[in-house]
Amino acid sequence: MAAEGNWKPVSEEDEELVTLKCNLQKYRDLILPLSKVLEWEQKHYPAVLVGVITFLFALIWYLEPSVLTSICMIGIILSVADYAVPTVLSHLFSSAEWTTVQESQYEEICRRLLHGKRHAVDTKKWLLDLKANKPKMYLVTMMGVFALIAWFGSLIDNLCLTYLIVVVLSLLPGLRKHGVLQLAVDRVKNLIAGLHKPKTS
Repeated sequence: MAAEGNWKPVSEEDEELVTLKCNLQKYRDLILPLSKVLEWEQKHYPAVLVGVITFLFALIWYLEPSVLTSICMIGIILSVADYAVPTVLSHLFSSAEWTTVQESQYEEICRRLLHGKRHAVDTKKWLLDLKANKPKMYLVTMMGVFALIAWFGSLIDNLCLTYLIVVVLSLLPGLRKHGVLQLAVDRVKNLIAGLHKPKTS
């Protein structure tokens, strides 16, 4: 009876977490060190990230492959990695060496991935609600956003723009972990609040 009293229903989030952990389990020995690099556990990790990305884009710039060739090469690399990485990791790391600390870190990473997915779903839902309830505002918003992006893209070379996007995305986890991203958001909020604040004579 006591066991039944302590029983708690499994939430949808917990089910999604278990599913994601199972799906990524064969990559978990790679995910943990990669997460440490992305979150800047060492001071030199940001420089390493930017350096690797810069080297790859410099190689692309030098070789000048066509769009179709680039897509095919990325597909080949991902296919080989999907086949080879789990096999290599299974030989390098033993499941018996997996500790409770590592499991906790792995679970936290999966939870953050789920939060990111949830933010994307909420954004999609917000856009669909805006389209259904305020179609004119939806049209103006989407046109404004796409026009701004198109204008910005016309000012910068495609490869350079892609490079900047990849660098920013790769640095986001570290910026979030060290509070830099939240600080920037707070400053923008304060700036907007100051613009809307009525002036006193």
